[in-house]
Amino acid sequence: MRMRLPEAILVYLIAVSCAAWADDKQGQRNIYDVFHEVLKPSPDASVEEQVTAFIKRDMAQLLYPVDMSSFATPDKDEKFRDLIGVLQKQMGEQATGVLTADQFDRLGEASREIDAPLRVSPQGKVVFMTKDGSMVSAVGTGSMDDIAFPINKVHIVCWKSEKSCEYREASLDREPSMDMLNLDDLVYYDIKTWTPNRITAIQEDRCITALMTIDVSAQDVTITNVPHTDLTDCRTGGPRTWKLVDGFPVPWKLQQDRLDKARKLVYPAAEKFMPSRK
Repeated sequence: MRMRLPEAILVYLIAVSCAAWADDKQGQRNIYDVFHEVLKPSPDASVEEQVTAFIKRDMAQLLYPVDMSSFATPDKDEKFRDLIGVLQKQMGEQATGVLTADQFDRLGEASREIDAPLRVSPQGKVVFMTKDGSMVSAVGTGSMDDIAFPINKVHIVCWKSEKSCEYREASLDREPSMDMLNLDDLVYYDIKTWTPNRITAIQEDRCITALMTIDVSAQDVTITNVPHTDLTDCRTGGPRTWKLVDGFPVPWKLQQDRLDKARKLVYPAAEKFMPSRK
């Protein structure tokens, strides 16, 4: 049965990632040699033609004037070889005219990112108290010294009658496609003070005491994590402050950085159609 392009790429990625554990030189191998180990010829196309199709498809996405009527390998197509050399120069690599596995991966990533939409748009920061003063809710993105989970949504609900706050965080992985959802368990904070505009609460575990302050008027939520330095098996270090922030700028910046990285590999003569921000 013939393997379709997405299936073949998936097989390649699995094979390369597994082989990388055994051989740190895997990424420097000729991409045609790598695919020969994971693909079989189909009745309609040889392995070489399939690999050439993968490469030309991604190069065309970056506006390289590849000839899509021919699927000859670089050693049999001088123009194709020269265009690969241009791409390699854009990567800051030696222009050999034949892609390595690492260069093929970079090309594929740039091809996917060049027109990628903003994948997620987290809700902005909202902190409010009900009119009767019985409940406080806060929604936004959690940020520490550096944002450990760049794409995340935090939801905090505090009930005056329960003397308790619920904290839950959902986050997306940074790489490669930001589509792995992590949903944390509920964390409970014990409320210590409750005024018309300000709430403080505490959460204790063996290694850390977390102090949460919600300032409704200032639309501000902070959590200070204080480690228990007297316990030798707990992580040492000073207190760290977590803040609730507007979530939109985080994925927007990540997307723009990835887009700029992709634009660096665009065919030089066509850069005016896809200018970089930098």
